[in-house]
Amino acid sequence: MLEIANLEVVYHSVVLVLKGVSLKVPEGSIVALLGPNGAGKTTTLRALTGLLDIHDGDITKGSVRWQGEDLGELGAAAIVRRGIAQVMEGRRIFPDLSVEENLIAGGWTRSKAEIGAAIEGFYDRFPVLGERRRRQAGYLSGGEQQMLAIARALISKPRLLLLDEPSLGLAPKVVAEVGAMIKAINAEGVSILLVEQNAALALELADHGYVLESGRIVIEGSATELRADRDVQEFYLGLGGHAERSFRDAKLYRRRRRWLS
Repeated sequence: MLEIANLEVVYHSVVLVLKGVSLKVPEGSIVALLGPNGAGKTTTLRALTGLLDIHDGDITKGSVRWQGEDLGELGAAAIVRRGIAQVMEGRRIFPDLSVEENLIAGGWTRSKAEIGAAIEGFYDRFPVLGERRRRQAGYLSGGEQQMLAIARALISKPRLLLLDEPSLGLAPKVVAEVGAMIKAINAEGVSILLVEQNAALALELADHGYVLESGRIVIEGSATELRADRDVQEFYLGLGGHAERSFRDAKLYRRRRRWLS
């Protein structure tokens, strides 16, 4: 469904951020993209959604293909019309607009009648949004804002949903609710590319995962394989009891430990 091949992205014509990234999102799957701050996760999403230009970024090598079509020359609006929607890090709801006005804004690709029907459907699905439909979105709790941001993205009826750090800043109970929401959305046929620092959550939800570090994919595999990988456990899942500065440090540490033993 989605294929990124050997992607390189440069900011301000000099800063190379992505250095040959390749990944795939098969139809109907949840794919996790893991990595520390500054690894290039958000830049990868910008390359998918046509938002590199507003950050003075450019694709200098490689390709992003959606159902066989190269997205490299398309703008953000055209990409949304093709069935890709994004929930950005930090939710990015419109705080001064009401809940309902936020949802209407997400449905700009659809007719007025379709938007109305979709909104009522989301009120049935998320009753708390229906109860607060006239309230300014900025007064919602963090979990409610995340719910609104996801619902706003879904109004456009995407086939692929990009989620950038959906658990960020949320209480553990709310994180579990967001995880259940992601699973339910995927069960309805929406493919998901999930960017997360919460590796335990991401690998619980995902079918397949990639670890991105310093602009490169350093490991990939099924979620089961990544959960079982000792280096992933030590660096991303906190199961080894040894704090490392990077995934490569974790691998070197394990090699040294095996050699010493």
